[in-house]
Amino acid sequence: MIIAGIALMAAGALVGAYSELQEAEAQQRAAKYSERVARMQARAAEESAGADAETRRRQLQQILGAQRARYGASGVIPTEGSPLLVMMASEQEAALDVARIRHGGALSAWGFDVQAQQFRERARQIKRTKYLRATGTLLSGLGGAAGAGAGRGATAAPAAGVGAM
Repeated sequence: MIIAGIALMAAGALVGAYSELQEAEAQQRAAKYSERVARMQARAAEESAGADAETRRRQLQQILGAQRARYGASGVIPTEGSPLLVMMASEQEAALDVARIRHGGALSAWGFDVQAQQFRERARQIKRTKYLRATGTLLSGLGGAAGAGAGRGATAAPAAGVGAM
């Protein structure tokens, strides 16, 4: 009966260590998956910002073209004086608007890249600690089984010796 109990404790230690490894591997896979998702989100943010910037640039070009057409229709020369200054200011504002959109996309992508780096580091940490945790669980369980076996044997021997006297 004692040997069966010790064997069960040892088996429990093995199952516990295996469970630690499986849990750590699942966590590591999840962290790697999250890293890939964050990288994809970063690229999507950049692509989206690029498309939004291009859309906005085209809209602003249409507005500037309409502005030039109105100047021409009214007989104002758009390449001199105040009309020229207005056109230049409009073009500068349009360029800033497009740059803001691209910058926003770059910041968003940077944030996702930082998340991806954090997930990658988490996966590395899990990889470094999974065998240590499993080994600790295994040694603790086997140590408990050995201690139980030694304790049972030590208790049984004096009892037999006392009865024999």
